[in-house]
Amino acid sequence: MSIAYVYPKQVITSFHLVASKHIQYLKKRYNLIEIDENAFASYIYPPSINKVIFHPVIYPMEKVLNRITPSTFYYSNWYVDYQYKIWRARFNQLLGFDVCDSDAMSKYAVDVINRVDKVAVPSTFCVDVYRKSGVKAKVYWIPHGVDREWYEKPNVWISKDGNFDPQLVNIYEYKKKAEKKILLFWFWHSAWRKGWDKIVEVYKKIRQKRNDVVLVVKVGDPNLPELRDLQGVEFIKVWGWLDDFNKMALFDLADIVLNFSRGGGFELNILEGLSRGIPCLSTDFGSWLDYEHPRFLVKRGERQQPLPNNRIHVGFGYAPDVDDAVAKINEVLDNLDEYKLIAEDHRQKLKETFVWDKIAEDIVKMIED
Repeated sequence: MSIAYVYPKQVITSFHLVASKHIQYLKKRYNLIEIDENAFASYIYPPSINKVIFHPVIYPMEKVLNRITPSTFYYSNWYVDYQYKIWRARFNQLLGFDVCDSDAMSKYAVDVINRVDKVAVPSTFCVDVYRKSGVKAKVYWIPHGVDREWYEKPNVWISKDGNFDPQLVNIYEYKKKAEKKILLFWFWHSAWRKGWDKIVEVYKKIRQKRNDVVLVVKVGDPNLPELRDLQGVEFIKVWGWLDDFNKMALFDLADIVLNFSRGGGFELNILEGLSRGIPCLSTDFGSWLDYEHPRFLVKRGERQQPLPNNRIHVGFGYAPDVDDAVAKINEVLDNLDEYKLIAEDHRQKLKETFVWDKIAEDIVKMIED
């Protein structure tokens, strides 16, 4: 059996990174053919391919639709039916991976997802969202994960067995010299969905009362416009691509990782932080409840749309309650030893489920179910 794995092969997105991990492990089991999502509709399929995995489901199918209506992504039924019949005649099964960024999917998204036989989503929250939204395809919970070394490798600043990014060395030296505690926020994109406005509001409130803490913001672009929101208050930015060792080094510098996302299918950076034994604070609603510790949850605040005017993720999520977030951060900072023990214990439990080699077994079960 050969499987075509269709994903954004040429562009480094979260879909690309997760798909690459799936492919790494599935190639040990199957003859897997990687196809970029932009090429799939026109691809000359080898006769051996009898299953196709779309990762994600919606966007590659949209690209097919867009060939008929290039200025929009409106649903072109006749062309989708034409392409769909080709796929159905050629392949035994169509499978897919996708996400939910809110508590409801649009009818358009559901119609597209229902063209595959099986779809996997990374959280039980998303499983419920898909079913309640009307998805008839069989829905599986297959979470994201990290490699086992994330759980097992000691703090890299103690072992010092790698090449450190100079930015991180500077933060390490500053933290020691200034005796600062570090709040870490991972900010690549989607400022509103990720809760950047609440990060700024909460951090400014904390700095009004204490000077022993500094916010470190991980960004892709050092000139990210949103960083101007922190004008007048101390913060540190880290930019550029980090390999796994330096990602670990960044988390190992942190005392708390913050997740104020209004929505999202998983939030892998929070699992990465937890896998390093770092307390990670999240709002008490969303996909991260599968792996978060109850002691690390912040009360939800206002109900809001994570992606206003989006035609796929049309539902709602919650911003964090600002006062509770401030209180929780202060509580953790004032009792770091206690909370790091909780995080270390939780870390050991997470590696029973949220690790890539285990997750690969779940993918195989979905494929062969």
